[in-house]
Amino acid sequence: MKTENDNLIELIERQKKVVNIIHEVSSKVNSSLDLDTIFNSTFNLLDRYFSFKHIMILLVGKEDSDQLHVTAIHGYDGMGVGAVVPIGKGIIGIVAKNKKLLRMSGVMQNVRYLKAASSDRKSIDLPGIENCGSQLAVPLQIHEDLVGVISVESPNVGLFDSKDEELLEMISDQIGIAVNNANQFKIIETTNAQLKDLNENLEQKVIERTKELARQKDKIEVQHSLLEEQHITLGEEQNKTQKMLEKIETLFGQQVSQEIVKELVKIEGDINSKLYDVTIMFLDIRDFTVFADSRAPEEVASFQNKVFGELIEIVKKHKGITNQILGDGIMAVFGAPVVTNEHASNAVAAGYSILNKIKELAEKGEIPEIRIGIGLHSGKVIAGNIGNNYRKQYSLTGTTVIIASRIEQLNKVYKSQFLVSENVYEGIRNIGYPITELGDVELKGIEQAIGIYQLVK
Repeated sequence: MKTENDNLIELIERQKKVVNIIHEVSSKVNSSLDLDTIFNSTFNLLDRYFSFKHIMILLVGKEDSDQLHVTAIHGYDGMGVGAVVPIGKGIIGIVAKNKKLLRMSGVMQNVRYLKAASSDRKSIDLPGIENCGSQLAVPLQIHEDLVGVISVESPNVGLFDSKDEELLEMISDQIGIAVNNANQFKIIETTNAQLKDLNENLEQKVIERTKELARQKDKIEVQHSLLEEQHITLGEEQNKTQKMLEKIETLFGQQVSQEIVKELVKIEGDINSKLYDVTIMFLDIRDFTVFADSRAPEEVASFQNKVFGELIEIVKKHKGITNQILGDGIMAVFGAPVVTNEHASNAVAAGYSILNKIKELAEKGEIPEIRIGIGLHSGKVIAGNIGNNYRKQYSLTGTTVIIASRIEQLNKVYKSQFLVSENVYEGIRNIGYPITELGDVELKGIEQAIGIYQLVK
């Protein structure tokens, strides 16, 4: 019979495995853009550490967003990649539709699973084990956008528990980031290809024009008049090219904060992962999808550039770093890599400045009236530059990040704009901010209830 000490040892060993697998998956995500490599590595780690023998990942179709496509499998005999599951049908389809995990026991997968049908090829059976005893399926999301589902199965009844749910949710967060990174890289590749074509065309035009001028020296004045009428000269073309290159350099330079750049210079280009006490900020623009769908792309881009430009400057002003731009929000960190004991008060001050700036821009008519949600949580994270010579990213890992994201989402529940955890409150309670205690809240995937406070203007 297991003693309390035996149970504690098992819990500690499991937590070590969880930390190891999350660190290894995070490292792989931040060092590779090959989804097959990331998926297979994740499968092998789940099998090695937790004996998850049957795993599959399904991603939302690029053209048919109402269907999931089996993208990677582990532990199933035969073929299965390419199978299609309609969103809303079957266990996996329901998880995708509701964007909520589902744990089932004693389920017969051969009844629940759907076959994939295609007009130009034979149907493909969805991978599944006979007489499935347990299944756990978790949605893959980037913020609130569904990108797919990860599912694990076992012939044993009642195998999975709440700890497996928490583990698979953390894994799903990393896989969601991997899918987003791969999609963003494809966009960058396309842009680079377009720029390459533009430069090649421009170079060819310069060569042709130079040859023409050499052959027509006696008609220089005529050519000069023609160029003036067309409002273009070689010098203007070169100037446009230079300005374009400067804009590109500026764009890529903005993706890395000056604080990180200075730290990299100090330590000769490498920030080793280590433990920091920080405050994490998540910010979300409410109803951004509705806003974007009702406006022209140029208007949406102008809005994003205006709002995010102001937000990034405010974060920098308060000694924070914008770690990620999430499309309809940002993630920022205060207290790393530059250590400070005032990270909580800096983050709160930045939050107030952001609320005031959004209101000011709307009153001036520079942006439409919008609502935002801000969530803050203080705690420990593993922070560092992860990757290789091909690609590196300053990454933050730990439960603190997940809790901050969950707190931001609670603004929808409380119809508020600025919520912080008890940890943040302890760091600012003597400053005198107007604050209301909302009580303890259970957060998804977090075992212990978190005290929540609302900051008001």
